[in-house]
Parts: sequence; C-alpha cells; structure tokens
Amino acid sequence: MSLEYRVKGEAFGFDTLKCLRTDYYHNDCQKCLQICPQNAFFFDRSKLTVDLQQCTNCGVCLGVCPTEALSLEFFDPNDYIVGLGQEVELSCKKDLPCLSVFDVQHFARILLQSQSAACDFSHCEECSLNPEGKTLASIKERMREAEEFVQALGIEKRFEEFSYEPDRRGFFKSIFKATKELTQDESTSELHTPLNRIPVKNTLLKNAIKQHYKELQNTTLPTTFSFLANKRIEQSCNNCGECVQFCPTDALFSAKEGTAIWFMAGKCIACGICNDVCEPKSIVNESEIDIVEWAFDRGKELIEHHIEICTECKTPFSYKGGELICDRCKSFVEDFGDIFKLASEE
Repeated sequence: MSLEYRVKGEAFGFDTLKCLRTDYYHNDCQKCLQICPQNAFFFDRSKLTVDLQQCTNCGVCLGVCPTEALSLEFFDPNDYIVGLGQEVELSCKKDLPCLSVFDVQHFARILLQSQSAACDFSHCEECSLNPEGKTLASIKERMREAEEFVQALGIEKRFEEFSYEPDRRGFFKSIFKATKELTQDESTSELHTPLNRIPVKNTLLKNAIKQHYKELQNTTLPTTFSFLANKRIEQSCNNCGECVQFCPTDALFSAKEGTAIWFMAGKCIACGICNDVCEPKSIVNESEIDIVEWAFDRGKELIEHHIEICTECKTPFSYKGGELICDRCKSFVEDFGDIFKLASEE
C-alpha cells in the first residue's frame, strides 16, 4: 500500500483507502469527526484527514468507524474481545484505552460469548474524552443496540454496571498484554489483509452466531440494526454495473458472464452507496434478513438479465421486450428525432 494513503502517527493510524469518503465522493459519513474530543479530524480538499498534532491516541473514534479505517498500534479491539473469558468486565481503568474503541458488533459478540458482562462508567462523566457527554452517550447507544440485537435473536442478556478501582502500576502493561492474548481456536491476524475489506468485527460476530445458531429462538431480524442490510433489485435495473463497481466489500457482484447480479448480505456493511449510485433506483432495501444466512455468507441472485444486441448502436443491452433498441439509443431518438425528420423534409 502506498504511504500516501495512510496517515500514521506514533500510535494512531488512518487508512484512507478503507474510508467510505474515499470509496465514494458523495458519501457523507462523519462519525469520527463528530466524536473526536480533540477535533483532530478535518477535510482537506474534500478528503477526510487527521491532524496528528491534535490527536492524543485516545481511541474514542475507533468504535464508530464502520470500515475499521482507524487503528491504534498498542490496542486492537478485535484481538481483545477474542481473548475474553466467560466473566467480562470492561473498564478504561483496567486494560482498555476507552470503551469507545468498541462498536455494536463487538458488544454483541461479547454478550453472545460470555456468561456475564459488565461495564465501568464510574469515571466517564468527568473524563476529558467525554466533552458535553457525547462520548458516553455514543458508547451507551452502541451497547443498547447490541443488547437489542442479541434479544432479537431470542437471547436475554444485558450489560451490568460495576465500578473498578485501578491498580495504576499494572495499567499500561495490561493494555499491551491484552492485545496478545488470543484463544487457541481463533485468531484475527489472517483477517487483517489489504485485500479483505470486510470489517473484522463483523466476522467475529458472525463466528459467534455460527457457534450458537442452534440456540437462537429467532433467525429473522429487522434490518434496522446499523450494520445489517438486505437488498433486492427491481426489473427497472439496466445492468449498468455501477452498484457492483462501487460496492466497497464486493457484497454485490456480477455472475453468469455479467448477465446476473448476486448479493451476499454477510459482506454488506450497510453503507448505502449502491442505493445512491443506482440511477434508475432499482436497488431496494429489504426490511428483514435471515441472520443465519448472513453469518454463513450465503449469497442470492437478485436479478438475471436477458441480453440482446441493439439494432442501432450494435452494443449488448438488457432487453425488457419490445423493440431491439437500448435505452440510450431510444432516448436519443426521442430527444433528437424531430431534427432528423426536419432535415429529411428539406
């Protein structure tokens, strides 16, 4: 990867190639900019970047980034939750930079994999990383969504609260140690590759669902959760391929030599780019999703086109019936047909 695409400080990294603002110019994601307590993020010539002189490596922004474009050298939230046991206690005074390093998928994974889970908010109100209470509010909102997700599966689990009294002598030592201690049957190292655009936090949650899918009371969930999306394509689709080209995770892909479009919900990050780039607005969001199909990355065909050759321009097009003429030529005839008619009458 070229260094120009990665903003890297002493401990903080920003991979612009993973940022949705780089994937699609009109994407309006500003989650990191809105939550940063130091106002370190800013726009430079319409590109999101970070002022490393302002950044304090606090990690508050990590949990809100949908694509994991942000990272800390000394702490990986994905590695951390893999190494957790059955009794989980999360505290910024114990072995975390800030609870805001975790996203909804992390919190949901913790609930699914543990017998009990508790969080320490006793230090948050007066914390310098919590200006006007927005960081704490964001953390609790992510935790609430995770609880609702797990409960939608039919599992009654919630986060409890506790107050941790820190041993400052071992604080930073425990942070570094936490990122190295992984369970024997799972490691995230192979998931951190430049070609893999699927957020590791999504994969970890899917792995947890795979382990517990037989215990789930309900597998049909609403797509109101921030990280879930399900799609269908209506017949107005002209097979232009823009949705496939712009999809950052290849959740939408071409099949059958370009005559069909498939969708894999397990790869979708619900960014909405496909909906925005579709000119005929043929891509529609479904209201429900099968979470087992999501977890096991099962794909489905959304549409298959019948291809014919346009009699005017001799190029292949998606044939819907009627004249063998593509939409582009049809529009040209409709817009400029009178000009040619007048010319022939002279």
